This record gives sequence, structure tokens and C-alpha cells, in this order.
Amino acid sequence: MKKILLAFTLLMSGATIAQCDGNRYLNFIFSETDATTNVLYGENINYQGTNESLYMDVYEPAGDGLDNRPLVIMCHGGYFLSGDKAAPDMLPLCTDLARMGYVVASINYRVGIPFGTALEVPYGQALLRALQDVRAAIRWFRKNADTEGNTYRINPDQIFVGGASAGGFMALHLAYMDENEIPSWLDMSIPGLEGGLEGESGNPGYSSEVSGILPVSGAMGDSDWIDAGDTTPACMFHGDADLTVTIDSATFVLFGLINVTTIEGSNYIADRMNQVGVEHCYYVTPGGGHVPYLGNATEYDMTLSLMSGFLHGLVCGEAFDCTYHEILSNTDEIVGSTQMKVYPNPANYQIFLPEATSKTLSALYTLDGRKVADITGSTFDTSTLAEGIYVLDRIGTEGVLVRERVVIAH
Repeated sequence: MKKILLAFTLLMSGATIAQCDGNRYLNFIFSETDATTNVLYGENINYQGTNESLYMDVYEPAGDGLDNRPLVIMCHGGYFLSGDKAAPDMLPLCTDLARMGYVVASINYRVGIPFGTALEVPYGQALLRALQDVRAAIRWFRKNADTEGNTYRINPDQIFVGGASAGGFMALHLAYMDENEIPSWLDMSIPGLEGGLEGESGNPGYSSEVSGILPVSGAMGDSDWIDAGDTTPACMFHGDADLTVTIDSATFVLFGLINVTTIEGSNYIADRMNQVGVEHCYYVTPGGGHVPYLGNATEYDMTLSLMSGFLHGLVCGEAFDCTYHEILSNTDEIVGSTQMKVYPNPANYQIFLPEATSKTLSALYTLDGRKVADITGSTFDTSTLAEGIYVLDRIGTEGVLVRERVVIAH
């Protein structure tokens, strides 16, 4: 699909660039968010043949006076059978990205399939219905910005789409599937599927292009649908022990019982992106299962950090960052951070520890709690350590524990 990378166009407003102060879009600069729930963005015929209204929840940073803000649209998981816009795979990401200054919308889309012994066609139809719906949501925001006063004060040239599991499928196919790549065995003339990839879920006449995607545990029907004309960048996540959506290529087996179709996961997609030159970040969770950040604070922290670094680069017209950064939680912490934090972080072969003379420096640990080094002095050689994320515990002169994440990337 021929994409225009909207985040880098000359039409990017000066107001958006002015927002990029090194903190906004990277750190928690707002303590609270405002949510507008059940915003109607479209409607269409569902798999049961009845008309379904489509709703989304919109999250904004509370007290934010800025206009022209980037928008992230998130799509929940649930096998294309169920799920909700406020489910645990979406809600934390929505609120935390809003605390960084983004406007975030979490959408419900048409789900469900007629069950039978052959599910390839019903599942293909379910994916296409979902794609039509997320495109309608994108168009809704552009239409609202154009003709309805821009209710949520977004920048219509900076819209991103992400999602987990089924939502990851949606983001990937949205960015890279062309009209001529719709499988011939999918009848797009049945009620609820008319209109091709754009569909008829609402808000015609506006673009459904995006500036980047954020798929977690996603896959595609065919990674070769990504071609040299595709310029939409991606920030992808996958666990290498995902038994639900393969990281490689395998048959998708619904609930571990029913063979559906062959899919190609993030390893195949990343390889294809490398072949044709699509810019991307790709993080694999070693030993991680399906949607690794669910129920895992460390993986959630990594996911949010990489997402924000990726988005910040695109929003601010810079090279996006595929490395971990510690997310600071308020403006006071940001102001004082240069005196409190280990640097450089990520580190290569050495780290420096500020205020070493006033602190008793304790130890460096792996994320599973294994001590790898006792540290004394103001510097530490990291050249013999494996790449990854570590935890540094420092105990100050008054017995206060200071805990910092340290990323080592040789």
C-alpha cells in the first residue's frame, strides 16, 4: 500500500514541533486523564446480519491546554470473537499514553463469526470487518477536525494505530494490505463487507492513512504484502514462546483445537521489512507468551517505553528511538533527574553514578533478582555483561533505597 508518512510532511505545524520539549510524549507530565466514553463513530452490518453501532472511548491528559495533539487509536484483542475497548489489554496503555500528552481512542469493532468446521473464510471476513471499522474511526477524527470543531484538538496529520493480538492483526493489515491483496475466496459483496478495505462503516470522503503502527502479538496472512512502496513505520512486540499467535509461520489454531489458517508472525514480518526497507522497531520478549505485557509489570514498562520513544520521534520529526528509556513520573522528577540518574542509559561499556561520594552504592541485579555485581566508586564497567535490562539498587547515607533501571546495549 502506497503510504505517505504524514509525520514527516512539510505540512507539520510549528505548534506541534513546539510541544516537543524532551519531556512531553516521553514522560508522565500529567497525573490524571479525562475520559469521554461511548463516542459513536460509525455503524455497519455485523456477522449476524443486524446493524451494529460502533463506539469508542477517548482519553485526554487532564488540564492540557494544547491543541494539535497526536492521536493514537488502540484496538483490543479477543480472537475477533469478543473483547472490549476498556479491557485490561487496552485501558492501561490508553491512560498512560494520555498522561504523556497524547489523545488516545480505544475502539470497539464488529466481532464474531458463524462457527462451523471450516473457519478460514469466517475469520477472513471478521478481519475485514474489523479493518473497515478502524478505518471509519480514523476518518471520524479527520472529519471531526475538518467540519465539527476538532472536539479533541488532534493533529489530523499525526494519527497512529496500535493493538494487541487481534488488534495487532488489524494494525498490520491496515498499514500493509492492498485492495488487490484481499484473498479471492473472500466475498466482499455480502452485507457488511461492501466497500472494499475502506468499507462502509461511516465518515466517507476522508483519508484512513496513518503515520505509524504499534502491533503487539500480531501477524499477517502473508508478510509479502509488505512491499517497497510501503513507508508506514512500525513498532512491533512479540513473545518468542507465544502459543496463540506464532512469532514465526504456523497454522493459527483457535483455542488450541480448531485449525483456521496459516499466518506469518512478527519474525517473518520484521524480515520482510528489512528486505524492502520499512523502518521499524522490534522487541522480542524472551520466553514471553501471548501479549507479554499483560500481568507483567516489567514487560509493560518496556512496552510503554518503546512505544513512547517510537511515537515521540515521529511526532517531533526526529529519528525514532528503539531503545528503552526510563519513564519519569512528574515534572519535579524530570527537573531533578540529571542529579539522580545513572548515565548514559542505555549504556554501552560503562556507566557513571552521580553523587557517588554521598551514597553507598549497592548492587546490580537482573530482572529476575539475580545479583550480577557489587558496585563501589563512581563508574562501573559493563562490557562483560549481557545486553538487557538490569536494576541498580543504591542506598543513600540516610538509608533511603534508590532503585533505577539500567539498559545495557553494546
